[in-house]
Amino acid sequence: MSVSDPLLKRFKGLVLLLRNEKDAIRDHNSFLQQFSETLEEVFRRGLKQPGTIFGFNKRDYWNWIESLPDVLNVQSINPALTLSVSTVKNCKKVKSNQGRGRLFIRFALARKSLHLPVRYIHTNSTLLEYWYDPNTSIIGNEILSEIFLSLLEETKQILFNLNIKNSSFLDETWTIPVYKQFEFVPCRDLGIHLSYIKGRAVVAAVDIGSVAAEDNKIETGDVLDELYGVSLNGVRKGQIPELLKQNQGWPIYLAVVKCQFLSGVVFPPIAQRLRILGIDPTKLEANMHNVEGVHHTQHRFPPVSVESGTVAIPRLPPPHAQLPDDDLEQVPVNSPDGKANYLVKYVGRVDVGEYGGVAVIENGIQEVLRNASDIEKQEVYFELGETDVTVTLKNSCKVLLKHSYTEISSCGRRVDSVDFFAYIAGETSCSLAKKFVCYVFEASCDEESKTILCAIAQGFGRTHWFV
Repeated sequence: MSVSDPLLKRFKGLVLLLRNEKDAIRDHNSFLQQFSETLEEVFRRGLKQPGTIFGFNKRDYWNWIESLPDVLNVQSINPALTLSVSTVKNCKKVKSNQGRGRLFIRFALARKSLHLPVRYIHTNSTLLEYWYDPNTSIIGNEILSEIFLSLLEETKQILFNLNIKNSSFLDETWTIPVYKQFEFVPCRDLGIHLSYIKGRAVVAAVDIGSVAAEDNKIETGDVLDELYGVSLNGVRKGQIPELLKQNQGWPIYLAVVKCQFLSGVVFPPIAQRLRILGIDPTKLEANMHNVEGVHHTQHRFPPVSVESGTVAIPRLPPPHAQLPDDDLEQVPVNSPDGKANYLVKYVGRVDVGEYGGVAVIENGIQEVLRNASDIEKQEVYFELGETDVTVTLKNSCKVLLKHSYTEISSCGRRVDSVDFFAYIAGETSCSLAKKFVCYVFEASCDEESKTILCAIAQGFGRTHWFV
């Protein structure tokens, strides 16, 4: 069937461009923003608006999408759609219908479920007629909607590796900023001075020699996005000190939206806030730190805990443990039921003592491989749930291992044995455990082992890992 609508033609061309990409589609793919904007334009074309004089209660496509689980028979709806809607509704980082709609699109693309709302609205003619004008819309037009649905089905063949946590500016723009997550050792003062502008905690200055200033982890213009997993979008004065006080004595887990892209250009929504602060964004661009590797690594590896008295900084593993193409800013999502299941081989285990950090992963894998043989390897199902990892023997279905994410202290692999991966777990919560064990597995290929490690990190954001 030929595509006659110019907007659909444009969307089809972008789908083909993304399908031809060799690698997974990440947030900074050159076609992603145009693809997202065009997709949103299709959803908005011909959307009926209530007849109010002053334009109050303006509708957006998110409004009908969020209503589907309530309007239709819940038992007949694919759980992937219900999960996507629920996740967006519960997200504190987006405040407007526009932001929620955009977050839904990103989440559904990653879950390969964006076709579902369009398919379901066409099962209810009353609902379709209520929301869309058949003469001006694509979704409300019988022929054009069929073409659009077929293109959405095509997107299921594209691997979207999007960082769903990076969503705090979707209310304002489709442009996705650089997003960083840090862990700092317990301390009284990070050395950050904040200004609260338009609901954002903007870094106005960073003390020289402070914890935050080391290696330019936090810089002027950065926006604090999460603290201990709590969204800071719309943060009020006093909330950040309260959170720090409540978690006093614990490592500080902080996520930030970086002021600048890797090219040095200031993220436009932040540039607006900097001008309010009296800071010239162009000067920041001109004075961007040109540190070796900063334009290429994109903070590929999350922070590693080190001994008390030093700063837990994001650092690269030793040369033999580095992969040339690693880019772990984005973490793959699990299946619609919240689980991911892989058939792998269990190689063995080794006690690593009282320290379960990422630094002992390499030696742990090496020690197990030295003493293992192919005969001793057991085929197992490696299941990553919402709260734990379960390893089940393939032949007997007997549970071999089960660890909650709070018990897992680290995970990773070696560059000289990329099919093998491991995680380290303690006998209790990793912050209290005194005895750690390294469990080693063999995946079918290096990409699978990498995906599993990313999924572990997604399941437990405080796990220290590198791939």
